[in-house]
Amino acid sequence: MAYLRCRNCGRYLLSVDVIDQGYCCDECAEVFRACTNCGSYFRADMAYGEQYCHPDCAIQYKMSRFVDTTTTNRLAEELT
Repeated sequence: MAYLRCRNCGRYLLSVDVIDQGYCCDECAEVFRACTNCGSYFRADMAYGEQYCHPDCAIQYKMSRFVDTTTTNRLAEELT
């Protein structure tokens, strides 16, 4: 018999007691991720678009990526 450690909490367990590839219980087997937009943690199986905790965060992140084109156009006019 081999003793293994839980990947999450580090508790020792027998190889026959392993749940879901190296975890001691269902709570430790849950995987959490950080939201790309707000940074809060959420369960990976509850993800929206695999990166966001909520649909609003996905929209907010995508909207913040676009640069205001009016400032760029005015700058080009000022340089000429």
